[in-house]
Amino acid sequence: MERIVEATRNVFLSHGYSGTTIDEITRVAGVSRASFYTYFPTKRDVLLAVGAHAASESVTMIERLVPIGCTLAGMTEWVTEYFEFCDMYGSFAFAWTQAAQEDEKIRTAGMKRHLSICRKFGKVLEQSAGSRSPDSTALGITAFSTLERTWNYGQLYADTVDRPVLIEQVVHMLWSATRSNTGN
Repeated sequence: MERIVEATRNVFLSHGYSGTTIDEITRVAGVSRASFYTYFPTKRDVLLAVGAHAASESVTMIERLVPIGCTLAGMTEWVTEYFEFCDMYGSFAFAWTQAAQEDEKIRTAGMKRHLSICRKFGKVLEQSAGSRSPDSTALGITAFSTLERTWNYGQLYADTVDRPVLIEQVVHMLWSATRSNTGN
């Protein structure tokens, strides 16, 4: 089962949700279609399995920010780690977003958990800055969007844009956004 989930994550990275087929997943995983269907009745089900794992890892990443996010060096360390996390799970974020636009069941299945993670991230950012935002969930959504899109463009333009420079820019954006109401 783990090989199928890993293969799915890799195929999503290169093909997105719509472009991913069960045949491609099984080819990359080195398993038969019958093996795939033993664990997952549909592509949607394997997407949700990848999502459950990514969500758990995302919460762990957010919790890492608590002790280090109150300094610029700590925030830089965390954003660097988050980009490494995106190297593993960024494809899921984009596949889920694409699938959720097209499939009500996927959107419904993942939305509550995603919003909860966004709220947690917003609260941790507020805590690290010693500030409060009008809406912790909106702050978390905005911060995740900034991180994930920047990571994605960094992948796309890897031969043109230096990753450490992108990380530095994201850190300064997050730092400024979370401290704009406190004077910190």
